[in-house]
Amino acid sequence: MARHILITGGNSGIGREMAATLAADGDQVIIASRDLARSQAAAETIRQAHGDVAIQAMALDLGDLDDVDRFAARIREQIPALDVLILNAGLYTHGTRALDNGLETMIGVMHFGHFRLTQQLQSCLASAENARVVVTSSVAHKIGRIRPATFDQPNRHWMALQAYAQAKLANLLFTRELARRVGDSGITANCFHPGAVATGIWAELPRPVRKLLGNTFIDSKRGADTGIWLARAPEAAAFQGEYVVDRQPVASSRAGADMALAARLWQETERRLAVLTAH
Repeated sequence: MARHILITGGNSGIGREMAATLAADGDQVIIASRDLARSQAAAETIRQAHGDVAIQAMALDLGDLDDVDRFAARIREQIPALDVLILNAGLYTHGTRALDNGLETMIGVMHFGHFRLTQQLQSCLASAENARVVVTSSVAHKIGRIRPATFDQPNRHWMALQAYAQAKLANLLFTRELARRVGDSGITANCFHPGAVATGIWAELPRPVRKLLGNTFIDSKRGADTGIWLARAPEAAAFQGEYVVDRQPVASSRAGADMALAARLWQETERRLAVLTAH
């Protein structure tokens, strides 16, 4: 039976590879990104490569919380039961910038946007049998620190790399806490490091950082492998709250395994979202 799968950032890189593979498997896939034209082009490329597959492009601006809510409402109408939610959209900005809502861009899109989307699609996940949430994190989380004072102060004197690493650590902590909260409900939540994908964000990182974190580039197909595996492999259903590399759970940084920190981040995110989405 075809599953319903939603992938954010599915129009390029590992997101497109995941979308192509899962659609070719017979799943019904939605790729959602800010650039609708690019997503439509990616969907058409996948159709041409794999035949009459069920793939749809939709517009989603994760940096606009109102747009996240509107998008989630459309998904709830279209797909009452969502089998797999892949939170893959990411970006690396040179210099720190703010979104219109005041949040620093990277934490705003990769953490707050994805958190809000998951929050709004909770009923769809709960309605599916054994739903899976798969989050693209990064080994860069190991140099990240959670500093809430920087969430909405993008002009302070700190590096863009620190903002990126913080967002990726937040992705990991979100995964841990989501897994704890859903418990044995049938929903699983896991995150993965795709590796140093040559065509992705990794190429935008400063050269010394790429060297520090591992400078052997891989292609998007290999980078997508673990994400695809987490989304469809029967044996991956046994994983809950794991940080996965090359299909294996591995140790994260100490901060990435700090469940008290994960709970505090969740609470702080909920508090800020309540303010940001109040109308």
